[in-house]
Amino acid sequence: MATSYDVGTTSSGSAMPGQDADGLQTWNPSVGIYHKPAKKKRESYGGIIAALQDDMARSGAVVKSYPENFAGIIAAIQDLKASEFSPGSDVGDKPPGGEIIIDPNTGLPEWIEGQTQDGQLWFDTRQGRLFVWVEDDWYQTNGADGLAIITDTSIPPDLENIVPGQFWWDRAGNILYLFDGTYILDNGAITTDPNAGGTPVWKLIVDNSSDQGLLQTTATLPLSVIGPRVTALEEYEYLPDVDLSPNDDGNLPMSVQKDYNEWIFDALVNLNNGLEEFQSVIVGETPPATDDPDNPIAAGQLWYDTESLELSIWYVDPDGDGQWVPTGVAHTYDADLDVIRASIAAESRQRNLEMHNLIERLNNIDISDAAEITAINTSLQGLQKQINDLPVIDLDPYVRQNTFDTTQVDLYAKIEALENKPAEYTQSMADASFNTLQAQINTKASTAQVQEVASNIPDVSSFTTQADIDASIDQLSVDFLPRTGGTVTGSFVVQKVDISAPAFDLSNSKWNGKEAFKFVANADTDNNYSTFGITEKPWEYAWNFNSEEDFCWIYNDTNKVFSITKEGPACSTLVLGDFADNTNNGRVIRNKIDVKERLNTYKTAFEQMRQGVANATDFDSLRANILSALAIV
Repeated sequence: MATSYDVGTTSSGSAMPGQDADGLQTWNPSVGIYHKPAKKKRESYGGIIAALQDDMARSGAVVKSYPENFAGIIAAIQDLKASEFSPGSDVGDKPPGGEIIIDPNTGLPEWIEGQTQDGQLWFDTRQGRLFVWVEDDWYQTNGADGLAIITDTSIPPDLENIVPGQFWWDRAGNILYLFDGTYILDNGAITTDPNAGGTPVWKLIVDNSSDQGLLQTTATLPLSVIGPRVTALEEYEYLPDVDLSPNDDGNLPMSVQKDYNEWIFDALVNLNNGLEEFQSVIVGETPPATDDPDNPIAAGQLWYDTESLELSIWYVDPDGDGQWVPTGVAHTYDADLDVIRASIAAESRQRNLEMHNLIERLNNIDISDAAEITAINTSLQGLQKQINDLPVIDLDPYVRQNTFDTTQVDLYAKIEALENKPAEYTQSMADASFNTLQAQINTKASTAQVQEVASNIPDVSSFTTQADIDASIDQLSVDFLPRTGGTVTGSFVVQKVDISAPAFDLSNSKWNGKEAFKFVANADTDNNYSTFGITEKPWEYAWNFNSEEDFCWIYNDTNKVFSITKEGPACSTLVLGDFADNTNNGRVIRNKIDVKERLNTYKTAFEQMRQGVANATDFDSLRANILSALAIV
């Protein structure tokens, strides 16, 4: 065995590089008894490598040989980081520590398993499983994920620290077992303590050695809540009875899939036999007899009348009375509807004509009508003054002459009739006639009523003229935006009622979104415009600009956190991570990586490493400087 791992030492392998199956150079490790490298290398690259090898040995890692150049230094640093004071981990389709070489005899690639530390982890990307190196081999860390132990005999596997849930496949007996975490002691007791000296108990899962075994079939598949479902049916005529009372052994007669399959088959057969003679629609000229007790008509029975070509249904009302109700008639009412349509059309034309005439009359009102109305108002005011100047006379005791004359003639006629009428004309009849006459007198207008009507004649001086209407129409384009667009001198405040509707919708046509927004830059030069909208390229939305525009996110009016110009994007801080749901405090990011901070850390470490290499006076100080620089990474 070699006494040093120096580059020049050769024992179990050469220090010169070889090649793996991919044609890449590999340095075979030359492992020996550890001691500090020769001090003669302290002024060369070999001294740097020796310092790194010291730390590998202190960490218990496999110490390799490295070429005495920058490539060797880099490889030693990478191996040192992977084995620093504790077993490392690796991810890939091949375990760490090994390599593929070309067999010189066959010319085929061959995997050579390498040595590594106990506790080294390796995630196999081919299987998605995690393995750990213990003594001489890789062992799966989650052994109960379904990978079974396979034996060629029926003897249980002799294993220590079996993981509960581990499978064992007896290839000889074609049987699958499961370890449930229990052990049987010599006295027959069951324990879960793996250190009690018991024998693991393997539970039978599947036995394919016989026709029955433990295979799950419809003969053993349990049913759920079938009893309440079936008993909920009332007066089922065609379904077979279901006996849900427990058997002598306590089991239900319908408890597995096999029982239900047999019942559903019998139900289908009974239903088919029961409906063979059932006539869904009775066809004939006369309605079926409804009073035959041997063939009762059930509610919902259909009858098609071949005489009137109508389909009827037997309807039974809440009182129990039944009748045939037509479901539809074959008659047509098109002729009657045509008369109604013609009348509606004529009425519509007449009303449209009258409406047109009314609109024309309203349109013909001009200023001359207003003058006539003014003259009428003046005349009315003069008449009102004359009426007001008349002396107030109490006319209640008086009657108008024409009324008196009419009444007098009527009275003379009635008196004459009374004189010539037999004496059966009584005083009550005269009183009734008088009351009728008095009622007629009372229906006539009095002076006070005439004055009241005159006072209620409206003032038409405030009526709207055609000129007022034209002026209001002209003002619409000043107070409101026309449909063809215009200039807004104020601002819009949108208060939506429907929160699911957009405030501004440009989606009616895709070209509505082209240059949807246009802005002019705050610059010393003119014609620097920026537009936002769709472009002629599929799926593209873009800000288009042609000068020094700066598109930013600014926090609190002063802190610019992100910017895009013609040179590209820029930001003060870049964070990578996983987004979580926002809270009341805003954005939530997990597993955050501050790119700026990380790069500054690497930059500082490399600068310290470079300064440490320049300032080192011997190999011990160089090692200390490099380790100090790497400590912050």
